[in-house]
Amino acid sequence: MTEGNAPGTNDAFWVMGCGMLVAVALTCATLGTFVDIVLVVRTQHHCLGDLSAGEGFAGFVWATSRLLIFPIVAGGSALASLPISLIAHLPWFARHVWLKAVLMLIAVLVAAAGPMAMIVHGVAAEGTPGNCIPPWWPSWLPLQ
Repeated sequence: MTEGNAPGTNDAFWVMGCGMLVAVALTCATLGTFVDIVLVVRTQHHCLGDLSAGEGFAGFVWATSRLLIFPIVAGGSALASLPISLIAHLPWFARHVWLKAVLMLIAVLVAAAGPMAMIVHGVAAEGTPGNCIPPWWPSWLPLQ
């Protein structure tokens, strides 16, 4: 092994950058799925009251589809943020630590943007049937 290909501190930062994007994708895929399902169920319960058996089964099928779709969207968002992470590891940016930190923050935000957009879309499209508008923060949110 020569000095040119020996592992060094740059390799650790590279792995940390890619590992951070994988952690964000996994967190969004798991936590985002359950947040979306809980928020949609709470808004439907607020707007519709008790659901019939058919509506409950339709909600179950919708929730199952979210368990399949959310990991795909989270992985796609992480892949979309990968070029930003790669740019942050270029030699010119490596000399400017503050600029590298800003680019990595942007990469994390891009990785989380897809799942967050799915949560907003899920609550707006599935959670608010008809013209029902849920209240701002009271009973339908799980944080009480």
